[in-house]
Parts: sequence; C-alpha cells; structure tokens
Amino acid sequence: MNAPDTGADEGYVADANDPPDGTRLRALVDEQAALRRVATLVAGGARPAEVFSAVADELGRLIGAEATFVSRVDLSTAGGPGRLTAEPSGERGELDGYTTVLGSYGRVSGEVPVGFRVRLQPGMVTTEALQTGSPARVNGEKLAKGPFGVIVGKLGLRAAVATPIVVGGRYWGVTVAATSREDFPAATESRMADFMELAALAIANANAEQELRELADTQAALRRLAMLVARGEPPEAMFAAVTREALRHFGSGTARMIRYELDGTATLLANEGTTGPHVRVGERWEGYPATGLTATVFRTGQAARVEDYRDIPGGEPYLREGLRSAVAMPIHVEGRLWGAIAVGSGEGPLPPDTEQRMTQFTDLVATAVANAQNRAELIASRARIVAASDEARRRIERDLHDGAQQHLLALALRLRFAAAPEESDEIHTEITDVADGLMDVIDELQEISRGIHPAILSSAGLRAALRALGRRSVVPVQMDVRIGGRLPGPVEVGAYYVVSETLTNAAKHANASVVEVDAEASGGALRLRVQDDGVGGADPQQGSGLAGLKDRIEALSGTFSVHSPPGGGTTVSCELPVPARNRKPVD
Repeated sequence: MNAPDTGADEGYVADANDPPDGTRLRALVDEQAALRRVATLVAGGARPAEVFSAVADELGRLIGAEATFVSRVDLSTAGGPGRLTAEPSGERGELDGYTTVLGSYGRVSGEVPVGFRVRLQPGMVTTEALQTGSPARVNGEKLAKGPFGVIVGKLGLRAAVATPIVVGGRYWGVTVAATSREDFPAATESRMADFMELAALAIANANAEQELRELADTQAALRRLAMLVARGEPPEAMFAAVTREALRHFGSGTARMIRYELDGTATLLANEGTTGPHVRVGERWEGYPATGLTATVFRTGQAARVEDYRDIPGGEPYLREGLRSAVAMPIHVEGRLWGAIAVGSGEGPLPPDTEQRMTQFTDLVATAVANAQNRAELIASRARIVAASDEARRRIERDLHDGAQQHLLALALRLRFAAAPEESDEIHTEITDVADGLMDVIDELQEISRGIHPAILSSAGLRAALRALGRRSVVPVQMDVRIGGRLPGPVEVGAYYVVSETLTNAAKHANASVVEVDAEASGGALRLRVQDDGVGGADPQQGSGLAGLKDRIEALSGTFSVHSPPGGGTTVSCELPVPARNRKPVD
C-alpha cells in the first residue's frame, strides 16, 4: 500500500512526533477498525442495505471524502448481464449497462439516493474504472462538464475517484468518492482499492444474504399463488394475486396482465400500481405503441423490454403515469400465446435479470390458466349433459301427455260410453272396471311424467312448481318462496329436483314431522334451503340421490351442501348463480 498524502486525509491528522511511517501505520489501523465495524454488522445479521451504507460511510470517513456511494453494476455483454469477468488489466471496449446505488454517504445522498439507477456513459468515472479494471480519477472541468455536471455543480464537487468492486472473480459493482477540494491526495486510489478489496468479502456475504432473502420471498409468493391454483379460485382472483406479487417482487411502479384475444385484440385483466386514463381493467387494452411491450410480445412470442419510454414513439401515456421502463413476459398455455404480464419502473431501467426471475411466475400463471380453462370446459360439458338430459325428460313428458295419456283417456271414455244400461250387469260391470283401471293407469302416468319433468315447471315457473310439490307432500311443508319472476330453465329444473328429492327423502327415510322450504332469488343468485326435523344421518357419499343433486348443482356453477348430524335432522342448502340479464318477468 502506498503512503497517502497526509495533508488532506481527514481519517488521520499527522503528529510531528510520529515516526516516518507513523502515518501509514495509523492509516492501516483506521482501515482495520472500519472493516471490523462493517464485519460486526454482517455478523449481527444486518440487512444488505445497512451493510452497503456502512461501507460507503466508512470509506468516506477513511479517505476524507464528502460524498461516497456503493453501486451494483449490471452489464449487458456477450456473456450475459452482470457477467463481465474481472481481468488483471487491459482496456475494454464500450460497456453497455447500468449502475444502481445501494448505499450512499454524505452530501450525495439527497441527489443520488439508494435505488438511483443510471446508464453507463462515456466520460463517467465509473465507466472508466470498469473499462480499465483499475481505479479512475476525474476532476476539474472534465467532472463539471460530464454526465453528472448538474449534480456536481449543485453540490460544489471538484474531484471524484471510482474503484471497481470484484466479488467472486467478477465485477459486482463500483464505489465512487467525491470531494469539494481541488483534488484527492495522490494515494487515494490505492487506499480505496485496498479497503474495497477487503470490504468485498462483507459485500459478498451481504449480497448472498440478499439473494437468499429474495429467493425465499419469491418461493413464499409462489406457494401462496399455488394454493390459489389448488383451491380452484376464480381466474380473476388468480390474475389479481399474481399481478400484486409481480409488482411486489419485480416492479417499482406498476404491474399488469393482459390476454391476447383470438381476433387480434388484447384485454387488460389486472393492474396494480400506477394507472391512467388508458388503464381500464376488464376492457380492451388499446393505444399501445407499435414497438412497445404488448405489440412486441404478440409479434414474437418472447420477452420484451423498454429501457426508456422517452425513446418509444407513442410512449407518452406511460410517461404521464410515471413510468420510465418496463419488462413483459409472455404467457404460453398449451403451446399457444395466451397473454403477457408486465412490470414497470419509474426509477430507470429494470435489472437485466428481471426476465429470468419472472419466469416462475409466468409458468405458474400458465398452469392456473390451463386449470381454469379445463375446469370451465368440464363445467360447460357437465352443463350440456344436464341440459340435454332435461330436454330429453321434457320431450318424454310431452310425448306421454300428448300421446299415451290422451290415447288412454280416449279409450277410457269410449268404454264408459260403451257400458250402456241395456247391457247385462256382468258386462256393464266389467267394462266399468276396465275404464276405472285405465283411469288409474292415466293417474300413474301423470305421476311418472311429473317425476320425469313437471309440466307446471315449464308453464308456470319455479314458484308455482315448488308450491305444487308442497301440496302433494305426505309430510307437512312450510313453504316460503321469494322469487319475483322466471329464472333460467336449468336453474329452475335444478332447484325443483333439489326440493323434490329432499321431500321424498324426508318422507321415506327421515321420519320427519315437518319440512321447511325457503327459496329466495336476489343479488344475482338463487338460494335454497330445505330443512326437516327427522332422524338425520344422511350421507351423500353413500350413493343416495343427494350425490346426483350435488353433481347437477355444481354443473351449473352452483354450490351444494348437506348438514345431517344423527338425531339432528337434515338441512340441504344450495346456491345457483342467476345473471341479471336472464331474469324474466312472470307471464
């Protein structure tokens, strides 16, 4: 280590009685004390942000700088982002990447706060340090007219020194110190390099801890989302949850999800964070730039990035909502481009590894979408089967009513007319008995046809049909039906059979003395409850008609439950969605 110039080093003030190498010794002691303080922070489990700020603080005090900051460097090179190998020496060509401030000290903190992100540019002292792999110094007019000239002038800074930070054999970042004095002492570069070489271990530990925490947070988020998928939550809830998590982990301004429609348009499914007049969840996503994220992902099926919306034609709406940059990841479902999820930042370009880190989220969204689609297709298939069965039952009921029943009724009437008084008593009695038998058959057919499909349900609706069930029940029924009009056919049929089957069970199996039926259509749903005071113990899993009712109701996207403790009666409850547009007035 070269001896520093003692005249301007605030870390130590030389004493006239010191030996010739006293200043150098005291500087070494100061460095070791500073490193011990940083190491104590790391050992105590301090958060990475505290460690980075402590490194900046200790370095500033050590070399007498009035402003210092520690930055992570994200380089875009042939080897991938942030993968520039630290070589012993040698000039490198132009570098493309960004620096992000992780810790700052002194007067620069207000102008270059933690999180400040800037692109590497020619003429920057950080760029020069990374290009040469060695400490770099800039002062005077070159500093004043450089990329940070405005900040330099505002703070009255006149000189700066930058030193690369090497972690694990690769360039992790860079530290910069600045002063309002004319220049730093001659040996400042070596002192900074020596200190940062030793501090790199603490930075590596803090960085590793930060990565572990980020990984743990990401895994926790993925577990939360996976639980939503496993529970079969509605797609809308899943989309909103994924978007919230994406903003929390990857963006600092906004996160949104879109779906590509088959007609070439796009729909905004969820949005968290910044917004604007163009952000309308649930509506078409329109007016996006031709070279922006939505169009690029749709065209290529691959990830897309906007480094600065000021450079994108049509990017003004995003600038007005406070965004500067954004990244979008495609969502592929069963081999087809389904949509995209995007995150944005108002503080500068997002880290170059954002796309890679978001992959797990998009994979989970794809799984959720595929599950939701399969579930929707299954529900639709079950609903079609139920509808087809109901239609077949209606057709059989009509055929019985208009065909067999009418024919038998005509035969019965003819027999009655044939039983003339002049016939012998024996023949008259025989013909009358046959006619009565035919009327009994007609009554039985009517009961069968009502079981197949009640005609009153088609002609008068659910309210009248439920009251008819109550009148025919052998167990007294207390009926409360609050339905103001006709409901969709499948809903009326499903509710009818729930009440019919439950009344039958109450009479045959429950030994009930009374049954209460409560039905109400309001708030976009039909809620039905049938309760008896019987012996209880009903179990839908034992192959009873209750299992079939459950399948029917769930096929209509409804819910069905049975509460039947032994000795405590049985309560059957169900709820069926009723879209407002499907409500019909009473004829």
